[in-house]
Amino acid sequence: MQLLLIRHAQSRNNHLAGAPNYLEGRLADPPLTDLGHQQALRLADWAVGDDLYQRVTHLHTSLTTRAVQTAAPLAQALGVKVHGLTQAYECGGLTSGPAGGFTPVTGRNHASLLGDCPVLEWPADLQGQAWDGGAEPWEQARFTARAASVTAGLRGIAQEADVIALITHHDFVQHLMADLLGLPTLNGEALTFRLNNTGTVRIEMRANPAGAESRVLHWINRTCHLTPELITL
Repeated sequence: MQLLLIRHAQSRNNHLAGAPNYLEGRLADPPLTDLGHQQALRLADWAVGDDLYQRVTHLHTSLTTRAVQTAAPLAQALGVKVHGLTQAYECGGLTSGPAGGFTPVTGRNHASLLGDCPVLEWPADLQGQAWDGGAEPWEQARFTARAASVTAGLRGIAQEADVIALITHHDFVQHLMADLLGLPTLNGEALTFRLNNTGTVRIEMRANPAGAESRVLHWINRTCHLTPELITL
């Protein structure tokens, strides 16, 4: 399995991070900023001339607005559909945040998100219903289990895919990488890897002659599609 993990482009919340009014201005499901849209377009432009991206046969995304908006230009550049993944959202899910008492917030429905990404295919497990937003307690065991479920699904389509790409999130990608690479379970004290907005990770899973799985980590946080002024956290 050849897998590209891609962090979404800069969201409104990313832009506000560290600002005095962050809690008041934070959104449960923030869209991309203008700079974020530029980042997503740069990624798509890069993909047109990149041999690995041209091999992407399956493009998946979290159902958050920022992830779907990141996926849209990439899908257009590659000429593929975007498959929504119910479980690929950021740790904690959609909530009102500290200022709102972490009240669960429902995600957008398929018709609404099609306005951002006309080739978005809705997850079969949602049966046409809106995504519930995935609000969950901040428990590392939950994130670990959810990541294992996502990676199992990706492994399940590996035989029919050439390269698989997934648009996901900074904190959740830590758990995806831990599962894929056989790393110790994260305890929540510190994140292991830093990914910039639209930063990418390439992981290759190979079956050796004995039938066991070997793993190759080709890169972490590649941002060569961005110029310095477009690199953000």
